[in-house]
Amino acid sequence: MKRILFGLMLCFFSFTTFAQVQHYEVKPKHIEKAADSLTQIYSAKLGMTPKQDLLFKSSLEDFLLLREEVSEKMSGKAKLDELARVYVEESGTMSEILTEYQFELYEKIKPGIQPIETVKKEE
Repeated sequence: MKRILFGLMLCFFSFTTFAQVQHYEVKPKHIEKAADSLTQIYSAKLGMTPKQDLLFKSSLEDFLLLREEVSEKMSGKAKLDELARVYVEESGTMSEILTEYQFELYEKIKPGIQPIETVKKEE
């Protein structure tokens, strides 16, 4: 009985420890620089805390990388649809990092700082 209990406790603690390990992926330098620059701009306008800055920058790097991958692999309407989906998903993630007031302001200023790509109609 003690062995079973000990085994269960060992499994439980190993799973909780594993869940807390974060995986750091090496991001391209140009993505890091772009995320750094954008984070500084947003931080100045939104008044983010240092913790928010770190979370914001990390999330921004992920979405910049995702946008770059979409731009390289897709084209036309499919590309624009996917970029719009990523844009909305990014906003959802930022809503978890920012306060309600900061997020409302973020939504207002984001199109000017990070506009969505558009396609020109051929006539």
